[in-house]
Amino acid sequence: MRALAVLSPSLYEKTDARKRHLFSIDSHQIPLGFVTASMPEFDENADNFANYVFVRKISFSLNYRDLGIIENAWRKIKEADRETYYPIGSDFCGIVEKVGKNVTTLSKGDKVIGNNFYPFLENNSMPGIPSNHSSREFEIYHSGKLMKIPDGIPAEQAGSMSIGVQTAMSMIRKANIKEGENVLVTSITSNTSFFFLSLLREKKCNVYGLSYSGKNTDAVKNHFPFVKEIFNFKENQLSDNLYFDVVLDAFSDTYLVPLTSHLNVNARYLTCGVYNQSSEKIKAVEKINLTLLIADLMTRNVQLIGNCLGSGEDLKNGVNGFTDNTLVIDQTFTKEESIQDFLDKTYNVEGDKFGKVAFMYT
Repeated sequence: MRALAVLSPSLYEKTDARKRHLFSIDSHQIPLGFVTASMPEFDENADNFANYVFVRKISFSLNYRDLGIIENAWRKIKEADRETYYPIGSDFCGIVEKVGKNVTTLSKGDKVIGNNFYPFLENNSMPGIPSNHSSREFEIYHSGKLMKIPDGIPAEQAGSMSIGVQTAMSMIRKANIKEGENVLVTSITSNTSFFFLSLLREKKCNVYGLSYSGKNTDAVKNHFPFVKEIFNFKENQLSDNLYFDVVLDAFSDTYLVPLTSHLNVNARYLTCGVYNQSSEKIKAVEKINLTLLIADLMTRNVQLIGNCLGSGEDLKNGVNGFTDNTLVIDQTFTKEESIQDFLDKTYNVEGDKFGKVAFMYT
């Protein structure tokens, strides 16, 4: 069984050069690599596996949230005096190989993705992301934490979508977008924003984009021609006469304060994350005047809505939106390419990424 993992120093030294990479997070050089391990045992007739399924992964991808998991894992194992590792990964697509005796919703051969419903219990299973180790080639899941997907969605797309789709669909639902409203999508070239744009395609609203760097915005316009205009955040291009009814924002610590003056009365500002997630970035965060921020939001009657993941229904409705519209995939990697290339492209080291990056097990 293969897995992409944070490696202890001694295991890193023994790992093949093309299967390992010293990955930079701020000043940390963190050893990552592909490992081979024993498959987990699964007895479909055993009582303790009655509600579980055994899944063989065919694809997986990494998300921005994995950076924090990688750093935390490294802090725990960097002083280890033995060969050890911590598998990583959030999104995946897999094939059901075995099912427990009580499972009725899934069958052998079904193609599945993770169901990250949150914050309430669903399907007699716990809320949250099913696994922080989804690059494991084989893994055991509670049947309630998986969703069967349509055959028409390719594996590289399916293995890159569940967290993004569920989050974006939840936020759009909560935004309660009305016909003719102005909607701003921040960090327009980010993975999360591509999910927003894909699901906004059929909405009768005015969609605008905001790019931090201004890079790749022409590609966004070509792929999503309904976007009316994309503004460059660094060059302060936002018009003083343009106000937004809804903001969909993946990095609120970057955009919330400067965008407050561009919010309409009764606007809804929805966010699902922050940019500064590593320990060093958190320490360097610039302080804000919370009193002035809250006062400004109150005088405009703005709703500030935090969002973590979404419901099972959000995932189902979101995935249905991709049966006819292709998820943007920048590149698909296999074991033939180096792990460094996969990681560099995933986290946009060269600044030229456009879409999700998938890894396929072959």
